[in-house]
Amino acid sequence: MPRIAKADVNRALDTAAKTLIRLGGADGKISRADVKNAIATDRVARREVPLVDIFFKFIDHRDFKEGAQVTAKDVKRAVEYAKTNMVAKYDLNNNGLSEDEIAKMSLTGKRAVDLAKLLKDPVNHNPFARGE
Repeated sequence: MPRIAKADVNRALDTAAKTLIRLGGADGKISRADVKNAIATDRVARREVPLVDIFFKFIDHRDFKEGAQVTAKDVKRAVEYAKTNMVAKYDLNNNGLSEDEIAKMSLTGKRAVDLAKLLKDPVNHNPFARGE
């Protein structure tokens, strides 16, 4: 398997972040129900679902105070954290992420890699396609 560039993985994180922020709607607050409903009703591209789902859970967990709500600011802060600690930290020799380096990543990092691969695949032109 060829290496995957950190920039591609970071772009996947940015894509998931934009989707989450969009789901927040006019009030800018992203709830668990917003994400769950959007995934169930195909308002999230099929190829983005695994990362959007796990990344939202990660953000929500980081913002653990009772009654706290996830906002665009929280999403942006989580993206920066993820780029540094869930992606860059694993590229030990700064030449892209190898299969061994990816295997050591968190589930969120692995889902970002999966989406990065899909976004680079020219055959994957229908983001809402069902099935594998």
